[in-house]
Amino acid sequence: MNTSRSAAGRTRTPPVACRACDLNEICRLTGLIAFEGGRSRQSTGALRTVRSGATLFRAGAPAHALYAVRQGMIKTTRMTADGDERVVAFHAPGEVLGLEAFSMGTYACDASALEPSICCEVPLPLLGEVNSHVRELSMAVVRLLSQAAAPRTDLARGSARQRVTNFLVDLAERLTKRGLDAQQLMLSMSRQEIASLLDTRIETVSRTLQQLNREKAIHVRGTRVKLLNLGTVADEAAAPVEPASTGPGTGQ
Repeated sequence: MNTSRSAAGRTRTPPVACRACDLNEICRLTGLIAFEGGRSRQSTGALRTVRSGATLFRAGAPAHALYAVRQGMIKTTRMTADGDERVVAFHAPGEVLGLEAFSMGTYACDASALEPSICCEVPLPLLGEVNSHVRELSMAVVRLLSQAAAPRTDLARGSARQRVTNFLVDLAERLTKRGLDAQQLMLSMSRQEIASLLDTRIETVSRTLQQLNREKAIHVRGTRVKLLNLGTVADEAAAPVEPASTGPGTGQ
């Protein structure tokens, strides 16, 4: 698969195939998007191009659509009680944003592009229309919501090494699920944004990445990270520490 270049000359995250997207079944049932099979896009819905740093939607705004990342990377953030911005998640191609619309009617987070991105927009009124596929469509929406509600790894727990390692492994596994290259990661998010997601300091993230690089678990070059032997490192990081044995004469 060929990759495209941004204005800055960096490799962009490649587009995901429709069949690997979480919205594929819903798009198929509504006749909204049909890139594959030789068919053209329908008149309903839209492709949203979001330039790097631009906002897709803001917290508190009326939710009028679901969005699936087709290409690029989107981050969602939330303001803390102290007025600080906290990264909630990074959304890779094939993943869906805006599912809170079904329960809240408004968006819960700010969503902005980490790199030039393209999102498929599914208008919520379209999902409410009665048609011959209404039962199948309802079941597809339920499956999508159930998938979103499934427990995910808490990336902000454990040691700094565990947090950074789990972040890279989690991103790689999500890209693998979409049929994208999971060995060569392009981190379009900044070290500060990664630190915000992992609830740690930027210095800790940078130091841990360099440590993993020295151990040849990964190869870091700017925004590019090549996974070499990270799986073994992740297993070691997750292994419980054996309690020290209490020998004779040793105090409790």
